[in-house]
Amino acid sequence: MKILRIMAEGLLKALGFFVILEPVWMLLPFAGFLYGSVLQIENLNQNPRTAWLTHFVFPILTGGWLGPALVLVGVVLFGFGAGQIYRAKWRRTGLVTTGLYRFVRHPQYIALTLLGLGILLTWGRALMFLAFFLMMFLYYYLAKSEERNCLRLFGADYERYRARTSFILPGDRALRRWARPLRVPALIRVPAAFAATLALCFGLIALIDAIKERVRQVPFLAVTVTLPAGATGDPAMTAGATGGVPFVMSGRVLVARGPYRNAAVPGFAEQVLRRLAQSATLQDFLGMTNAREGVVVFCAPFEQPGKAGERGPAPDPAGPDRVRLIMMRCRLAEGAALPDALADATKRKILRGCIAPINLGRGENEELVEGQLTLPGPGFPGEERWAFLVRQFAAQQVAPAVATVAGAAETAMLVVVQAPILRTRLDPAFAAEVRDRLAQSPSFLERLRKVGAGGRTVAVAFPRPGPNWYREHHRQPQVSVFVILAQLREGAGPAELFARDRRDLLGAFIAEADFQRAPPADPVGQLSTIGLRRDLEERWRFFLSGVGGSSLHAH
Repeated sequence: MKILRIMAEGLLKALGFFVILEPVWMLLPFAGFLYGSVLQIENLNQNPRTAWLTHFVFPILTGGWLGPALVLVGVVLFGFGAGQIYRAKWRRTGLVTTGLYRFVRHPQYIALTLLGLGILLTWGRALMFLAFFLMMFLYYYLAKSEERNCLRLFGADYERYRARTSFILPGDRALRRWARPLRVPALIRVPAAFAATLALCFGLIALIDAIKERVRQVPFLAVTVTLPAGATGDPAMTAGATGGVPFVMSGRVLVARGPYRNAAVPGFAEQVLRRLAQSATLQDFLGMTNAREGVVVFCAPFEQPGKAGERGPAPDPAGPDRVRLIMMRCRLAEGAALPDALADATKRKILRGCIAPINLGRGENEELVEGQLTLPGPGFPGEERWAFLVRQFAAQQVAPAVATVAGAAETAMLVVVQAPILRTRLDPAFAAEVRDRLAQSPSFLERLRKVGAGGRTVAVAFPRPGPNWYREHHRQPQVSVFVILAQLREGAGPAELFARDRRDLLGAFIAEADFQRAPPADPVGQLSTIGLRRDLEERWRFFLSGVGGSSLHAH
């Protein structure tokens, strides 16, 4: 039993050190392997009930350099106290009652508390915040266990020493003069204390988060970029939403923004609509002579993507540019328009259908359709399939109407947030370099044009560490930029971009940038589309959770 207790105490101490020293592990070269392959910490983001554990409670470097100073003090005190104990064991001088132990019986726990508090003020993740409170709870009972061992080893000497010294906090002996010990069985007392510790922890997390939301000032750099001109001869498009289904249309062809996740992102439906007009294979199906006919297009996955029930964007085995179009040619009721037919079955009659596998990644001069068309007979796809597709929009939380049409704007605002990478705040020149290299990247600007940036739709870029970030020690790093399209609501100005009730998040993509490519070379390499509305809000909250009341530097 004694061996099991010693092993349990050692395991708790080791676990405490591992969690509270997270910033140290994050700086090591194998951090990606440790957190990704071993600990699978990203799995916390798969469920909204656990995703908050990866957020920051205290903003990064709360109090400036106070946090690192407390870490240093805690390390020094812990080393000094540990030195006293091991020197006494080496010399076999018995009970230690001098130095730090003259004032408190457990100075090493004070040191660990200061160390933990300093790290929370420096790198205060919710996971570490919770671990800190749990460690304080465990260390209290570990201290009690150590005192029982000391009484058994030193007897009356330790009893006299305990009577004249404080437990952990200097001066806590005064509490014993008026606080009466609770005569409650340990079976009740310990669980109740544990529940109170968790309640205090979660209550403080909620309080700090509420205060942070009210006083937070987001440091960022903004620039207006000129978007490249689109292809000549593009059809005029309008955008809107009806019956909970966002769409874009041109003439008598309407493309719904979804329900498949790739098609829900801004710019995708516009590309489909533009390329449909150029497709020779679909010319017969789309060629309509009757003025009361129109075609409604829904986007379905090319293949079955990802795992069922997986939170967030699953890997797409067919690639983000491939999709199956389910097209329905309809006769419209008298006086009805295509958007009316989309939401009201009485405004349409389905005449025929066509299922077309397409690849938007093909060149502009290549045929859009990849594979064979499926031309089912009368009655399929019918009203039952139409209703099923429409229900998917509510089930997948597809974004509402996009007011802008991709490729319509000439300029767009690019906002580079100086988070979550701390270097973007500590080194304003680096933040400016990220902004300028993105603003000058042809491939990045082309993506902004395709996704409809411009007007009230702002591209908000959050720089993150790239693959070589730690290996290169931040000199010429690779940066993975998470770009979220935020649409300002009617009447809202750029200053209100970070107020949740003044903007909507529409879509996102990731731009991998390698700053080892010297100008004028394009630093942006791979561009990948991601995200549904729910996941964008989660990422947005995470990126801003480490930002506090003010920037470390002017911006």
